[in-house]
Amino acid sequence: MIIKNSKYLGLFGQEFELIDTGSSSGKDNMLFDYNRTMAVAEGKELPMIRLYSWNPWTVSLGANQKETDINIDEVEKRGWELVRRPTGGRAVFHSEEITYSVVINLEDKFSIHEAYKDIHVMLLNALIKLGNKDIGFEKSQANFREFYKDKSISASCFASSARYEIEFEGKKIVGSAQRLFGNTLLQHGSILIGNAHLMLSDVVNLETNEQKTKLFNFINSHSTCLENVFEKNISYKEISELIFEEILD
Repeated sequence: MIIKNSKYLGLFGQEFELIDTGSSSGKDNMLFDYNRTMAVAEGKELPMIRLYSWNPWTVSLGANQKETDINIDEVEKRGWELVRRPTGGRAVFHSEEITYSVVINLEDKFSIHEAYKDIHVMLLNALIKLGNKDIGFEKSQANFREFYKDKSISASCFASSARYEIEFEGKKIVGSAQRLFGNTLLQHGSILIGNAHLMLSDVVNLETNEQKTKLFNFINSHSTCLENVFEKNISYKEISELIFEEILD
C-alpha cells in the first residue's frame, strides 16, 4: 500500500509503502529488509514500514555478535532457526511477537537518534490504543559499559533498554536495532506479544545452569509483553491493524 497522505510523511518522505508480509523464515525476513534497504538507497524503491512474523521461531544475532554466543545444536534440536541481522545489537529470540522494519532516507537535519524516537512515537501511539496509558518511554540511557562486562546477561538484546524505547513499569516491550547504509537507515524491532522470548536463555552458550538462570531472571525482570500488560490474549492481527490505523489516521 503506497501512502501519500499521513501525519508521518515527515519521517518517511513524500510517499512511502506500508507492507504486511505476514509469516516468513528468518533468512527470508532478513533478506527482505536488507534488499529493500539497498533498493531505497539506490532510489529504486520507496521508503517503507513493514510488519512481519517468523516461521519457524528464530534466534537472530547482531551484525557483529559472535555466533559462538549461541548453542546452535540446541537451536536446531528445537526446530528453530539462527540468522544474523544486518543491524547491530545482541541476540533476540523472535517468537511470540510482531516485528516491524522501517527503511528511510535521512535528511541532513534528521539524525538516526531523532528517527529512532519518531518511529517509537508512532508505535507507542498505536499500542496505547489497546487501552493502557501507562506504556511510555525509557528516558534514561543504560550503562552499556557495565552491561557488556557480564557475559551471562549481555548476550540478549532484551536485557537492556536505551533511551526512547517503549516500556511498562520499567520493563521493555519493544526492542529495536538500527544501521545506517550511507544516508539510508534500516531500523527494525520486536514488539513482544507473549513471553516466549524468555526461552533465549535456553540456547545461549553459558558454562553453568546458574548462569542460564541468571540470564532468564534478568531478561524477565527487564522486559515484558503486551499480554502481561493488558492481561488478555492479543493477536498479531490486532497489533498490525492498530499500527495501520495509526499511520493512516
